[in-house]
Amino acid sequence: MSTVLAARTMALTKTQKAHALARRLSETDRAQIVAAYTGGASANQLASDHQLAKGGILEILRAGGAAIREQRRPSSEEIDQAIVDYGDGQSLARIGDRLGVKATTVRAALERRGIPRRDSHGRPR
Repeated sequence: MSTVLAARTMALTKTQKAHALARRLSETDRAQIVAAYTGGASANQLASDHQLAKGGILEILRAGGAAIREQRRPSSEEIDQAIVDYGDGQSLARIGDRLGVKATTVRAALERRGIPRRDSHGRPR
């Protein structure tokens, strides 16, 4: 790498982030994301559709003035039932689908209650 090219590369990294959202998305893209979210699309779905992190989508939504919806959290009774279902061998994904949340949300709720995880074949860890 030449000295001039190295200096330009270093100057770029000091002043701009190579993966900055402002460089990757046009204002039209940002407006479409806000409109889709306002129309009912989830932040997770938008992140997947646009190949961005959920945090990036939330940043765009906040900058666009969208009201961020409250995320669904399972109730205490739902967690109690999830513990029973998990103990009966149901997967975190199946329980999450029934509750309308991600498997990781179920896993976190069970961990907070001190329920040990099992491996993907149902064996204790």
